[in-house]
Formats: sequence, structure tokens, C-alpha cells
Amino acid sequence: MGALDHYSGPWDVRHAGHLLRRTTFLCSQRFVEQFVQLGLDGAIDQLLTDQPPPDLPLDPATGQTWVNETTRKENDAPYRLYVKAWWLEQMLRTDRLSITEKMTLMWHNFFATEADIIADSRLQYHHNATLRRYALGNLKELTYRVTIDPGMLRYLNGDQNTAQKPNENYARELQELFTIGKGLERAPGDYTNYTEHDVQQAARVLTGWRVLRTGDPSTSVFTPALHDRGDKQFSAAYSNRVIRGRTGTTAGQDELNDLLDMIFSQEETARFFVRKLYRWLVFYRIDEQIENDIIEPLAAVLRQSNYEIKPVLRILLASQHFYDEQNIGAMIKSPLDFIVNIMTTAGFSLPTNTQDKMRLLTALVSIATALQQNPMDPPSVAGWPAYYQSPDYYRLWINSATLPTRYSLTDTIIFGSRQLPRAYILDVLAFVERISRNPGDYTQLITDLEHELIPAYPLTPEQRDYLARSVLAAGGQVYEWAQIWAAYKANPNDQTARGAAQQRLQNLLRTMFRMAEYQLM
Repeated sequence: MGALDHYSGPWDVRHAGHLLRRTTFLCSQRFVEQFVQLGLDGAIDQLLTDQPPPDLPLDPATGQTWVNETTRKENDAPYRLYVKAWWLEQMLRTDRLSITEKMTLMWHNFFATEADIIADSRLQYHHNATLRRYALGNLKELTYRVTIDPGMLRYLNGDQNTAQKPNENYARELQELFTIGKGLERAPGDYTNYTEHDVQQAARVLTGWRVLRTGDPSTSVFTPALHDRGDKQFSAAYSNRVIRGRTGTTAGQDELNDLLDMIFSQEETARFFVRKLYRWLVFYRIDEQIENDIIEPLAAVLRQSNYEIKPVLRILLASQHFYDEQNIGAMIKSPLDFIVNIMTTAGFSLPTNTQDKMRLLTALVSIATALQQNPMDPPSVAGWPAYYQSPDYYRLWINSATLPTRYSLTDTIIFGSRQLPRAYILDVLAFVERISRNPGDYTQLITDLEHELIPAYPLTPEQRDYLARSVLAAGGQVYEWAQIWAAYKANPNDQTARGAAQQRLQNLLRTMFRMAEYQLM
């Protein structure tokens, strides 16, 4: 059976949960059950259904949006944080099971920009809106839109690129990071897939685009007088292609289309995109077998579809390979996955008051930043190292700084702290009654909590025994838990009985949240 053949194994909570975790920010069993009921193909149809754009970000002080205003805010820094909080709110949504938000984050990591360098919250928002709008669309169109996006023009100095003074920043990243990749270096400045000369020629193609100082913040303008009107001769890496110089108001668009046609006609471009997609959704290791069995055939599908992303996603997510046991639980949760998983599994809802909601969301953004995934501010144009830095990849998310911070957040959810408002302390008694079919039975309780909290990587019998005897029973006899739970249920208002049950459950959840397996997805 081929690796990309349609998956024919059991469609159960384990496999449906794997699909859910890799394609959304949700992991709770209540969402997994929806995927089980839909069936594999139905679940993928649901994931790939186009979504309407979300509501615009709001200024918490006024309750009004500002992202379409014609001038930049004088004190823009707080508004950049508001846009980040707005995006985190979209990730926290539980009213739709869609891959759109996960793909928007992927393209943000792929076509990376940094909000603090763009320094305009309006451009920051509209860049994100472009990524979302084309997240499941045509990759060539997405690349075109990103190239002339005001935020990207500002970030990589495209709005300073003129015929008189070329700037090569975007032309370099367009080829190195955004489309085809370097390939092996054959000589200084001469790579397998392009040369330094090609960077210079691409920069000439891209001259003349400008970001409006006043006006519509979602669009850029092309200024013919600043454009290099000469022919652009590319190297043998591009079959010595010449892009004919143009004049007039559409010269920029016409030459950009020619440039992208040239880059996207190279077979390596499709492979480059598919490798990025594979590392985002499946696993980081791409050996010769994966290259031959997965990357190459999916790249062929991508080229045949003229770079439409949905056909590739549909094949990959329905494939035998995607559901191989070696791929389930093989990825470490990103900080954003980690945060959203906790909040949605706990069943927390956002405040209805705009200011209270913003306080919570900005607190969560600060936690994500401490965990080294500051949304809209990756550390460089290459994105987050966890998705490209060999040999560690995802393992970079866990280190001596971030692991204690992960523990601190889960402890906050259980016991409370100044990190989050008191409303976001988990009612552990109500939680286990919602999760477990029989909380008074320690075996059933631990099994149900394992399925809810650690679904990707089954615990061993020894681990379950440790949780029962050393944690829930606090070193005593396991049968005591049934008595403690029964006493609480008999009189829920008795503070002694309630406190005894609550303390045991808090310790159990604290331990489970700190297990290595909880970090996996």
C-alpha cells in the first residue's frame, strides 16, 4: 500500500484526534467526537471549508476598530499588542472546526514579518488578513499578494527599492525563504536553484512599489517613475530567462507576474512548499524515503493543480502516512498550541466585556512570548527556529527557560496566580465530572483524564499506577479515593469534604500537566 493511498484503518478517537490536533488549535474529546461522527472524508471536508473573515480588531478604550483608518496611530505600540490579542482570540474559537487558523499561522511563519519592525498596527493586521484570505487558496496568488503587501514592503524594505537605488532584501528572501530555496552552494554566491545575479535581477523587477503614508492601509501603490524599465536577464538556473522591461502604470504588476511565473515553473519550488507543509503538519524529519514517497508526488499534485493548496492538503490529511503510528504524538506542542489547548480543554470562555477580554488576551500573549512564540513577532524573517533549525526542530520549544513557564501556566490554571484573572482558575470538581464517566472510580478517572489531557501518547501501566497510588491516593490506599469522592458527593457544601476531594484532584491534574507526554501532540 502506498504512503499516500487513502487511509483505510480504524476511524476512532485516536486517529480523529490526531487529525484535529495537527490541523486546529483544539484537542478536547468533545471536538474529537465530532470528527469521529463525520468520518475521515467528512472531517477533512469540514476542515477545508472556506470560512468568513472574522470581525475586525477593536480598540478596548472606544469599542471601535482603527485598522482601516487612513493614518497611523501616533502611539501605535499598544495597538500592535491589540492585533496580536485579536489573533489569539481567533485561535481560541471553539465554534468552528477549520484548518484556516493553523494555516494562517503557517503562512505567517513562512512569509514571516515582525510587527515591531513594521511599526504600524494597521499594516500588521492587513498582512495577517491577506495570509488568512489566501490560506487555503492558490500559492502563486498568495505570493503575489504578499510581495506587494504594505506590511511586507515595509518589513523587507521593498518600499525603498528604486531603479536609482535598488534594495535586494525582498528579492533575496523571495527566493531563499519564500519560494524555491537555495539548494546546494556550488560556488560563493552561486546556488543550485538561483545565483546572486538572480537576486539582483529580481530586485530590479520589484522596483517602484510604495506604501501609502495616508490612505487605504490595505493596499500599496506602484510608481512607474521609480521602476527599472530595462530588461532583466536571469542566469542558467532559470534557463537564462529574460523578463522584458515595461513602462506605464501596470509595469510593476506585469513584471512581477513574469517573475513569479518563472520561479513557480521550477520544479524545486513545489517541493520547497511541500516540505514546509510536511514539517508543519506531520513531522520534521525528511529522509530519502519521505522525499520519494511523499514530497515528490505531492509536489507533482501541486504543480498539476497550478499551485492550489487544497488538493495537496486533502491527499496528505487522508493518507496512510499521515496516520502512521510513528507520526501520532511525535510533535511537541508549540507555545500557541499549548496555551489554546489548556484554555479550551478547561472550557474557559472569553469575557464579554471588551476591556476585560483584552486584559486576558494580552496576558496570554505575554505568556506566549515568554514561551518563545510571540505571535506576529517571530525572531527573524526565517520564522521560528523550531520549524527549520536542524537537528532539533520542535525540541527547541522545550528548554530551561520555557519548561518552567509551561509548568507555571498549568499551575496557574489549577491554583491561581497573578498571571490570569481569578475567573480562570479551573473548578477541578466540575471538570472531572464533565470529563469522567465515574470520577469515584480511580481507574476510570485516570483513564478518562488521560484520554482528555494526554491523548497523543498513551501512558504505561506503571505511570497510571503511580498517578493512582502516589498522587491521587497521596501514598495511601487507592480505595480511599472512592470514600473521599463519596463524602463530597453526599454533601457538596461541606467544606472539609469538598476541600479533601479538591486537593487530591488538584495534585493529580498538576502532575498530569507536568508529564512529558502532555507536551506532545
